[in-house]
Amino acid sequence: MPIRRFFLLCLMAWMLVQAGGVHAQLVVVVNARSGVAAMSRNEVVNVFFGRTRQFFNGLEAQPVDMADSHPDRARFYSALVGKDLSEVNAYWSRQVFSGRQQPPVRAATPEEVLRMVVSQPGGIGFIELSKADARVRVVYELPK
Repeated sequence: MPIRRFFLLCLMAWMLVQAGGVHAQLVVVVNARSGVAAMSRNEVVNVFFGRTRQFFNGLEAQPVDMADSHPDRARFYSALVGKDLSEVNAYWSRQVFSGRQQPPVRAATPEEVLRMVVSQPGGIGFIELSKADARVRVVYELPK
């Protein structure tokens, strides 16, 4: 009987992972003082891929990315543009090699993302919704 119970628990855990129920909602946040209230998916893509360096109000956008080793980074780019990290990293390698632009600064933890976003008027980053506080404003919710 214990093996059967173990198998059922494993099956339920696998179903939760497949349904996306294990991961918390990822959101894009900006510094609460930025004057930015909401962003479209295209605006977020343009900021994080360096195509736009300013918000609509003229404030310089200062995106904060996560380290490759953090699982939220892979989730973010998969949900945002349907790309895996190797594709995103290849894009930035081409941009840097051609001299066009530099990738966003990277943070090791969600807490560091928050700290960096709050410390810069144009700070923008992504974190789990549960980590957002009054210092930041949620401007975009990624699909689960």
